[in-house]
Formats: sequence, C-alpha cells, structure tokens
Amino acid sequence: MAQYLYRSALELAALIREGKATSTAIVTEHLQQIKQHNSNLNALVAVFEKEALATAAERDAEAQAGKFRGPLHGVPVTIKESFWLKGTSSTNNFSMLKDFIAPEDSVVVERIKNSGAVILGKTNVPRNLLDYQVAGDLYPEGKNPYNTEYGPGGSTGGGAAALAAGFTSLELGSDFGGSVRVPSNFCGLYGLKPTDKTVPLHGNIPLPPKAKT
Repeated sequence: MAQYLYRSALELAALIREGKATSTAIVTEHLQQIKQHNSNLNALVAVFEKEALATAAERDAEAQAGKFRGPLHGVPVTIKESFWLKGTSSTNNFSMLKDFIAPEDSVVVERIKNSGAVILGKTNVPRNLLDYQVAGDLYPEGKNPYNTEYGPGGSTGGGAAALAAGFTSLELGSDFGGSVRVPSNFCGLYGLKPTDKTVPLHGNIPLPPKAKT
C-alpha cells in the first residue's frame, strides 16, 4: 500500500528531515504511480526517472550527514513544460517550437533545485498555453484524472492532473489568465497565483525560433 502519495510537500519534507522516510522511497513511490497511470492521463510529457532517483539518493546522503539544502529537501516536484529546465525540451506544445532545448534553468526552476527538491518530470500544456483544453501539436491530449472524458483545465492542466493523480506532491505552474486557478478548480486542488512581479519571469516560456538568450 502506498505510504507517501497524496501527502503535501511540507509533510514529505518533514518526514525526510525527521528521518522517518527517505527521499528515495518517496520518489520511487511517485514514479511507480506515474508508470501505472500516466498513459491514461498524459499528465507528464517527460519523466526523468534515472535523474530523479540519482538526485534522491544524493539528498538522502546529505540528510544522513545532517545537511539540508532547503525546505523542499528530497521532495518530488514536477515542472510545467513551458519552464526552462536546462537540456530538456520546452515547446509550449507548439510545432514551431518543437526543437527548442532550454539553454539554462529558468530562475524559478533554479530556486526550486536550490531548495533541495527532486524534479520528476515536465507536465503537459495546451498549444501556446492558450486553452483550457490540454491539446496541441506535439503531445497527446491531457485528461482529467477523475473522469478521462473531461479535460483538467489549462494551461497548467498536465500539472493539475499530475498532482490530483498522486504523481507529484507539488507542481510549478504559471498563471496569466487563469492558468493555475482554472485547472486547480477543475481538479479539486489548491493553486497559488503570486502577486504580479514577485516571481522572476526569465525562462518561463520558450524563445521564438532563431532568437538568442
């Protein structure tokens, strides 16, 4: 029986910090949930299993030595596909951006890494982040985990579906016109839209073709 799914990021962080659970065990359980159910939901479009397990093992070694990087030390998180994660695709599910590989981490992804989190993968989005339906040019259509006849909302729809399905404990989303708030509503979640200009935007969306960083 699953021990760590559907627990909050803060709960999991406390278990790791108190020595009651390992990051490896927590990350492994979430990866198994992804393997079992993601093919029905298309919530994640990239899963970094090998990298996540290696990072979790590193976090466990640090925890044993009494070193904690930050409040999310060892905690599994997922990242919206539009955010830059160095060396990975960031396409907005749009054919014109299909070859874009992030040259560096976005500011917020870098901060999440520095907090000690373990990144499991990147989550599905609608074409150019402009729809409440998670459909686009490059990825299979995202589904609502409560009823796959419906969508999870957008544009952070894949992330909302992943969180509601127990694939992750926390999702990094973005919101201009409801892109966190709408999928949170559709999937029965809590979503936070920070005050405008409090979160750096660099690396939040892909660059147009031939543009320079």
